[in-house]
Amino acid sequence: MRNRLIASIACSCMIATGILAPTIAPTIALAETYRHEMGTVNFATPPTRIAVSNWSLTETVLALGLDPVAIPEADGYRAWVVEPALPAEFADLGERRSPNLEVLRDSRPDVILISNEVAMAYDKLSALAPTMVYSIYNSDQSALEKAEELTRNIGKLTGRSDKAEEIIASANQRVAAAADRIRKAVGDDAKFSVVRILDGAHFRIHGTTSLFGSTLARMGFANAWTGPLNGWGFSNGEIGDLAKLGPAHVAYIEPTPDPVKAKLFASPVWKALPFNRQNTIYEVPASWTFGGLLSAARFAEQLADAVTKTTAQGS
Repeated sequence: MRNRLIASIACSCMIATGILAPTIAPTIALAETYRHEMGTVNFATPPTRIAVSNWSLTETVLALGLDPVAIPEADGYRAWVVEPALPAEFADLGERRSPNLEVLRDSRPDVILISNEVAMAYDKLSALAPTMVYSIYNSDQSALEKAEELTRNIGKLTGRSDKAEEIIASANQRVAAAADRIRKAVGDDAKFSVVRILDGAHFRIHGTTSLFGSTLARMGFANAWTGPLNGWGFSNGEIGDLAKLGPAHVAYIEPTPDPVKAKLFASPVWKALPFNRQNTIYEVPASWTFGGLLSAARFAEQLADAVTKTTAQGS
């Protein structure tokens, strides 16, 4: 009896001093709620395995220092977007508008990032992993501002908000420096137009809400195209529409098949356009017109390279 009493007192003391504490349930991290265009998603910890449905999302995730586990149309990205370079390993989802669901499932993403052009597949994608919708295009807003918003949203989601702000500040510095170079070459009042050559007679003419048009606006240059625009910020035009640009500075974005360029550039109508006669036409290396913030900064720098090179050759 005396031994049982001593043991009982000892056990009480051990509990009181924490030596033999009762089992306490571990603390569970509180999930944070993230809002996107089609609802909300909760994550207790920032997702790291990210699948993306298009190239603007791809370049933004890469810029933030994360390698997406699943990416669409990788060869097209390398040809049109170029930078940032893709990681060594990832699952190729196939077409941007119809990602391979089986490949996507096998990539085991923590989150799937899509834009509104594939929002019709939201429910199917959400059955595989939490899916979030962040868009730059198909709105009447500045694509450059939407690209900054996208960078901040993904930065917050991945716990990299400070990195997102660094990317935005760096892109703005690059754009401003490129603008200064162009201004020194052609003055403050130059009007620009950005086109993509589709074939010998048809073009995409990018307006003020497009990524490159809104980048020009950020640089302080007017856009020579004042015609109607679609949700992606461009108008489908013909050579006659280019004549309406007047004495503008015109940049055409590569890549363009060589036979298409050869036929177009040999056309008497093309040669008679004001920007050709005044030698204010510039070839800009591959830049993705529907990209994110880094595509905008890349375009600004490559436009400045093209303008300063052409101006120097003509002087």
